[in-house]
Amino acid sequence: MASCSAPTDGSDAQGLTVTSLYLLAKLSWRNLWRNPRGTLLTALALGLGLALLLISLGLLDGGHEQTIADGVRFGPGHVVVQAKGYQDSSSDELLLPAQVVSNLEGFLATGNIKKVVRGVSPRLLATGLMSSSASSAGVRLVGVIPKDDLAVSLIPQRMIEGTWLTSNEKLTGAVIGVVIGDELARKLELKIGSKAVLMTQELRSPGAKIGSDTGDEMQSTLLRVSGIFRTGLQAIDANMIFVPLSAAQALLGVSDDQVTQAALLLVKEGDSPLVARALRKQLAGSPVEVLTWRESLPMLAQILGLDHAFNYIMNGVILAMVGLGILNTILMRVLERRYEFGVSKALGLQPRQLAIMVVGESLALTAISLALGLVLGLSVQHYFATAGLDLRLVFKAGLPPALVFDPILYSRLSMDRIVWSVSIVFAMATIISFYPAFKAARTDLPDALKVL
Repeated sequence: MASCSAPTDGSDAQGLTVTSLYLLAKLSWRNLWRNPRGTLLTALALGLGLALLLISLGLLDGGHEQTIADGVRFGPGHVVVQAKGYQDSSSDELLLPAQVVSNLEGFLATGNIKKVVRGVSPRLLATGLMSSSASSAGVRLVGVIPKDDLAVSLIPQRMIEGTWLTSNEKLTGAVIGVVIGDELARKLELKIGSKAVLMTQELRSPGAKIGSDTGDEMQSTLLRVSGIFRTGLQAIDANMIFVPLSAAQALLGVSDDQVTQAALLLVKEGDSPLVARALRKQLAGSPVEVLTWRESLPMLAQILGLDHAFNYIMNGVILAMVGLGILNTILMRVLERRYEFGVSKALGLQPRQLAIMVVGESLALTAISLALGLVLGLSVQHYFATAGLDLRLVFKAGLPPALVFDPILYSRLSMDRIVWSVSIVFAMATIISFYPAFKAARTDLPDALKVL
């Protein structure tokens, strides 16, 4: 009898082990469906946790993507090329050398770079004083090529009255069109077609000494309001005005090939470091600085960093809720089946085999929950990715005045996020199932067999 029960070689022992594991898996699956309604309800509840995690990740990633896209299009783009030291001093006298502008245009026309750059907008920046019959205000003058800036900036899309700049006309006696923010228009009591006077100081020409007279003359010109925009940002709506680049160059006394900066908008935000490195290599030796949006907009980068940290905390809370749900479900199943486990041990089932059976039930329940969670989560995520989440439904009384992104938030969920979510939930469920399995394996036989 002893010789029959003992395996004669390693292959027999392995065969018995595989057979026993198969039987334990079969028992685990059957035990799971002894109460199909409870199993499905539990799986649905746990699946909702995964679905909530996927939906929140999609909306948060989509929100970050839209915030970055709007931030760089209201600012200097994904990558900005400007005179060395401009980021720290913001001095209007720091202009890009004409040779740098020429090299930049030639480099951006090459095949590899041209594929990743969506648009380039040269800009001339200066300060001035804008006056109307009602009042006056300090403004930030931005000279742009209307057609080029249309592809880079969001300002043309935020027009509430009038039209965007239509030509790059020079100061030839005709009144130049200007686009201003709605808060500035309200302060100066300007409407479409209204005229205002802009006073600026000529910029010092390259190579001129600080004490020279060059750049000290004041210039004034008559502008006509052709458009009014609203972004929701007070710093933009109350201060910035846009005029054709050639008109700004003539007004500020700089040559036709000089600008303050060149803003680049890329097809993908992730290409910013790559493009910046290529430009630094191309412009090496020139007195310029090439910055990504994280370097030119450090405040936006810090805000997004804090938001990411908060999102990790929220995701941790969701995962903790899912984990507690799994632990509670499996542990209650174990405690309710103490008599069953006692009988199994009395019939010869080893504690290790009981633990494996409980872990198998937990993994099977987790697999069902993950399947339901993926179906629910990806379905809702697909809706938000196509139709979007309209924030105007949340802010029924009106959108916050500081809302600078689009009121419709679109979900963006990558495959890496999906794999990460499923993997972390599955791993967490596996680890959590060890405690109920340990409780089942340590079932006290005499107490478990007591008749209730």
